[in-house]
Amino acid sequence: MESLLQKQMPIYVDMDGTLVKTDIAQELLLQCLKKAELLSQLAVKVFTGRSYIKHFLAENTEFSAERLPYNDSVIKYLKEEKAKGRPIILATASDHLVAEKVADHLEFFDDILASRPGSNLKGVKKLCAIKDHSMGRGFEYIGDSKADYPIWEAADRSGFVNPPNNPEKIVPQADRRTVDINDSINSFNVLLKAMRPHQWAKNLLVFLPLFFSHTYFNMSELLATVLTFFSFSFCASGIYLINDLLDIESDRNHSSKKSRPFAAGKLSPLKGVAASIVLISSALIGCFYWLDSKVFTVLLVYIFITNLYSFYLKNYSTIDVITLTILYTIRIIAGSVAAGIILSPWLINFSLFFFLSLAYMKRYIEVSRHSKLGKLSGRNYLSDELGIIMMIGIVNGGVSVFILTLYLNDSYVLETYLTPHLLWLICPLLLFWIYRAWMWAKRGKIDDDPVIFAVKDKISLFTAVLIGGLFLSAKYFDLTSTLI
Repeated sequence: MESLLQKQMPIYVDMDGTLVKTDIAQELLLQCLKKAELLSQLAVKVFTGRSYIKHFLAENTEFSAERLPYNDSVIKYLKEEKAKGRPIILATASDHLVAEKVADHLEFFDDILASRPGSNLKGVKKLCAIKDHSMGRGFEYIGDSKADYPIWEAADRSGFVNPPNNPEKIVPQADRRTVDINDSINSFNVLLKAMRPHQWAKNLLVFLPLFFSHTYFNMSELLATVLTFFSFSFCASGIYLINDLLDIESDRNHSSKKSRPFAAGKLSPLKGVAASIVLISSALIGCFYWLDSKVFTVLLVYIFITNLYSFYLKNYSTIDVITLTILYTIRIIAGSVAAGIILSPWLINFSLFFFLSLAYMKRYIEVSRHSKLGKLSGRNYLSDELGIIMMIGIVNGGVSVFILTLYLNDSYVLETYLTPHLLWLICPLLLFWIYRAWMWAKRGKIDDDPVIFAVKDKISLFTAVLIGGLFLSAKYFDLTSTLI
């Protein structure tokens, strides 16, 4: 049976990594990076110390305490102990403004110990603050990191949340250990998911110039295109990490995106930044040493535009979808540069209108799923604009097929293909796919990205195989002479 002293023993609980699965200070720093005026002010604060930086971030950025990824097991334990009459104190190295928001939301804390300008409450400093607050009485501490070692050792009772070492090695006495939560997920698997390798399918666009020029049997051109594919794929994964890091707050307001690794607190922002740097650097280094300098230049342009989109352009309607269209087209340009193929203006014209249709479809899906909010979080689209978004998207899809029909009348087609009239069958197939995709988007059957839908949808894949087969058949088989 617990003694009266144990029942009254206060519990001091850490916040980042313990009560909350993420690191709030790191998230606020990422928010700051999106605002140029804050970034310049932050540069001055770098020399003032961590506590001042944390306070600056807390004062100048916002976060939703209601939507943070809380550790339910810790909260359950704290509420149970609170019901027994034990005082619960939030003891964190985060700034007091952040701690107060979290405490106000949870509503069961008796007091707060947190960092303030000039005092970074971490490690030994946090231990001193706890001892002063508890006035020499025994206390229990729940934490998660190496910085908590001196506090665990000094505490009468210790709780552990995914600790860096076995709790038995940190606190050998079994009667001093209370909470022992170990629900950490393999970081590599989570990181791999955040990299979104399934999105690499978009980079298959680099092979289009090779396919339509029918030089795919040239091994040097094929190898250069394959290397370009992987360069863009590594780079894209790094940029997806950056994009998700910048979208943490808006993702938590999204029905499906809230489960993404950073938004759900499954992966720390710091690890995401490090992985992004490694991926993008690897792509650039590989491209620089193994491919033509022109491909390297195209990749730099791609990185510049994607980061411009992530940090700024995606917040503005119309320009965001045009930017997405340009990013699709840049992949095709990279493929032509890598293989040394002169890019057909017909292919560029087609891709601009076709991918603009898909970009608008992506926004239509997002807005329609959040129509009750009135405005899409993190995007400048209103729910009552769904009709015009669909209209623009369908029209551009139709225009892309019209451009294809003009291309089929070009002298190049008549000279290159043995059976050029066979290519006309591609037009109804493409119209079928575009209008079916829009119909399914209207019915809510497409998840976020129409390109990924196309890769997973059997009918879409069958349609793509038919279209590819028609191009190859028209090129290599003289069906007219056969029929005659």
